[in-house]
Amino acid sequence: MVKPYILHEASLEDTICNGLAQRGWVYVDGVRDTGWDARLGLFPADVLAWLKGQYSDEYDKAIPEGLPDASRDTAERKLLEFVADQLETRTKRDPRTGRTIGGLLGSLHEGFKYAQVGARSATFGPMVAFPPANPLLALAQERANANILRVIRQVHFDPKSNETLDLVLTVNGIPVATMELKTDNTQSVAAARKQYREDRVPSPTRRVLLPGRALVHFAVSNMEVWMTTALKGADTYFLPFNQGHEGGGGNPPREGSSATAYLWEETLERDQFLRILRDFAVWEPDAKPKKGTPGGKLIFPRYHQLRAVEAVARDVTANGPGGRYLIEHSAGSGKTKTIAWLAHRLIRHVGAGGTKTFDSVIVVTDRTALDTNVRADMQMLASSHGLVVAVGEDSGAKSPQLKKAIDEGDHIITCTLQTFPEVMRLLEGEENLGSRNWCVIADEAHSSQTGSSATALKELLTGVEVDTDSDVSADELLAMRQSAVANAVNLTFVALTATPKGKTLRLFGTENDKGEWVAFDTYPMGQAIEEGFILDVLKNYSTYDMWAEVRDELGRTEEVNERAAVTDMVRFIRLHPTSIAQKVEVVIEHFRRNVAHHLGGEARAMVVTDSRKAAVRWSEEMNKYIEAKGYDFRSLVAFSDAVKLDDYPEPVTEIGLNGVPDVEQAFKDDDLGYRVLIVANKFQTGFNEPRLCAMYVDKKLSGVATVQTLSRLNRIYPGKPNPMVVDFVNTPELVVKDFARYYQGAKITTDVAPNELHKLGLDLDVSGYYTDEEMDEVAQKYVEGVDSEGLHAATAPIIARWVSSVKAGQTDADERERAREFKVRVSKYRNAYEFLSQIVDYADPEVSKRAILCAVLERNLHLSDDPEDVEDFLTGITLAGAAVTQHETEADYSISEGEGELNTPQFTVTLGAAGTPMRTAFDEAVEKVNDLFSMAGVDLHSGETANMIVAAWGTLAQQPQAVKLGKTNSKDQLKRSKKFQTEATKAILSGIEERKQRDALLSSDRQMLQNVVGVLAELMAAAKEMGELDCSEDRNGSGMVSIW
Repeated sequence: MVKPYILHEASLEDTICNGLAQRGWVYVDGVRDTGWDARLGLFPADVLAWLKGQYSDEYDKAIPEGLPDASRDTAERKLLEFVADQLETRTKRDPRTGRTIGGLLGSLHEGFKYAQVGARSATFGPMVAFPPANPLLALAQERANANILRVIRQVHFDPKSNETLDLVLTVNGIPVATMELKTDNTQSVAAARKQYREDRVPSPTRRVLLPGRALVHFAVSNMEVWMTTALKGADTYFLPFNQGHEGGGGNPPREGSSATAYLWEETLERDQFLRILRDFAVWEPDAKPKKGTPGGKLIFPRYHQLRAVEAVARDVTANGPGGRYLIEHSAGSGKTKTIAWLAHRLIRHVGAGGTKTFDSVIVVTDRTALDTNVRADMQMLASSHGLVVAVGEDSGAKSPQLKKAIDEGDHIITCTLQTFPEVMRLLEGEENLGSRNWCVIADEAHSSQTGSSATALKELLTGVEVDTDSDVSADELLAMRQSAVANAVNLTFVALTATPKGKTLRLFGTENDKGEWVAFDTYPMGQAIEEGFILDVLKNYSTYDMWAEVRDELGRTEEVNERAAVTDMVRFIRLHPTSIAQKVEVVIEHFRRNVAHHLGGEARAMVVTDSRKAAVRWSEEMNKYIEAKGYDFRSLVAFSDAVKLDDYPEPVTEIGLNGVPDVEQAFKDDDLGYRVLIVANKFQTGFNEPRLCAMYVDKKLSGVATVQTLSRLNRIYPGKPNPMVVDFVNTPELVVKDFARYYQGAKITTDVAPNELHKLGLDLDVSGYYTDEEMDEVAQKYVEGVDSEGLHAATAPIIARWVSSVKAGQTDADERERAREFKVRVSKYRNAYEFLSQIVDYADPEVSKRAILCAVLERNLHLSDDPEDVEDFLTGITLAGAAVTQHETEADYSISEGEGELNTPQFTVTLGAAGTPMRTAFDEAVEKVNDLFSMAGVDLHSGETANMIVAAWGTLAQQPQAVKLGKTNSKDQLKRSKKFQTEATKAILSGIEERKQRDALLSSDRQMLQNVVGVLAELMAAAKEMGELDCSEDRNGSGMVSIW
């Protein structure tokens, strides 16, 4: 028989209190809240004991020795009331020092001044002493040992009520955490959250519940933990504080204990909790504080943030510097704060011998806005004033400050990929770099930390130095550099990303006991979605098909490069104003009907195009359409640099098209009315606009780009609906496959093949384009530091041989193939070396010399002289017809489980098919293009069929019965509807004048007839979606869905 007691909350209380008692907390068994003062919201005895024990001289000023008992009681009460009031003062940050003043954290970290009439003023220091980072500082450790961490049961929180909190945790008498417990045998954690919201509403008499008074409030059950840092009645917002389980939310089961035991066994362990108070707990001011509000909020780390930072710190303590760590944290994980906490933790890290582990921490982010956010989060942390040095785009004037920071060490240096060269430039002149320990924290670590910039940084920071008078050869120096990069023991890398590539996993990942390379710490997409930190972007996915027909007015039949011809014609169709105009109308009308009204009219949308030219054309057509319709919103276009277009006299820039200097800020500004942003390879990663509710995709996506692009939609925002994706190009099944790789965490299951570099090198050496002596000369000049002109001169004979080979290839296919193969191998070798040399010490100068040669050659091998590269396939090509119809409407492609295996980096060269293009007759290439844009089994590039569809649609769209069916049925329902089939068949037959043709269609070509009916159902559904079903004569029944 199970004892009823163990099924109730009291049993869980016992477990937690006893667990905390074993981990450094004071717990008096069998006593409830004796000694607790509900009116003050303090444990007075511990407050006074701390003040008297740590600041005895100041304490004597506040409460002089020799006072009569009654006077002493009064003086103590006044001091305690002042402490309680101090905890409730508005928290601020001192801009001069960066310190937190007032409130809970100000009192804990800085202390307070206490003045009274007729007595001396007292200045009390911090209300808590933190364990020193250096364990050899005995006095500081002794003070930390004096802290009184107490857990109290059944705590009265209102002197007017007999209600109690299950647990209150205090530090030196000041409440820092509360808990409401529910055992899953009787109630769930949701009941604890409900209790906080409904029965634990703050008021002046409930002081411990006031916002900012306690750091965190935990709702705890046997299965889950949730937390909040501010009680606001029904508006209280709880965050999960769970470990995650099988790629989702919740916690893994634990044998013999509650699944939530980590809370009291790990998080609240005495030293760990004091570290949280010191390093993690922060006050975050509101951007625009309002009167009558606290002006900000307390921040307590989420479980995965705390876990990742502490795990890296523990591993550095155990194994020393030189490690590589990959943190795979999904969007919505709070990555900027994780970076800030990690940088602070590591710059203060001290080894067992009492020496600092790192001289400097360099934080590299991929965007200026993110760099600003990370730096702001760092500045909020305690003792950060003067610690963080930023390298901005205008940092030239600040170079002395940065150089001083590098010279002195003990600083956090923040920069972006764009300003990273400034850091490199200043480092180049530094001495003794190799004798210092460095930590680099890289956000979104893809190509930025797996390629040449990372290699160059490692060469610098590992400090390969050679006396100018010494007799060290270029070979020896290259071998030293190669070894230093591969075995950079003084350089620690921490890479953070939501979507690691295979290279990133192998370079920074950790090998598990199965031989798989995985992230050091993972907070997967599935958990972020389940916990509500991001939205599922695959829940509302619509796809559109495009029909098109091109004709060659010149009637050419000569043989051409099939791939090049088809590619050019497909690009012609996609960039044609007619094609884009139709998609623009789909986008704008969909946005108006389904998106624009959300978020009080502040909803935004993004259009993703496949090129800068396409973005410009989309912008032109969209602006025309919006203006013609008189709609009350505007669009912006975003792309890098300038693009040349035949119908513009000068290259086009985004500033020239938009008329605004900052596209991102203009798009986010409510007053400017921009609601649609058209992008081309810009803002598809790192862009954060939570009000983005829809994305229209006109670009082929694959792999990590799919996840990064669509994830612009996943940010949460009050009142935001499930985001909508409308895709003109991609197959949903392939999109799902890309997302599945990151849903529960990514991995690679096989290792790289380092000998591929030697195979590539051998193929290059026997190509006949260069000699060993020429390779040695190029490497020697590079080591000597000659300029680019000198390097180019050294490679000139090699380039000349290759150019001669390319020219000979105009009449000799084998020679053309030989030149192409060499160019491909040069690029592949350079790429392979930059990656493999960071994990393999080849100890071979030839490897490095060949890499130098390839890096120089790659920039100078151009195939522009090849006539196939400039062949004109588009003269005489016209777009005979185009149409856009909806294929699938708002389908739910949500993922329930992931398959996280990524491709292991490969560096083999595949040649032949790419080097020897397939030849085909030009008219067959045209036919292939039309096949690509046909649909529903209908031969659309047949002029007869196309005319049949146009005529039938013109008739059908004017028939009231057909329109009524279209308005009340879905596409699939229309296809199955006997009534619609009858109406559609009538419309088709009415457009065929010859009786013989009508009879043939009805008797012998029933499949063709059925296919055309299916197309008409598609058109009817599309017209319904666009709001075009009105039977008006002036529309001629065509609406937007077909222009021929």
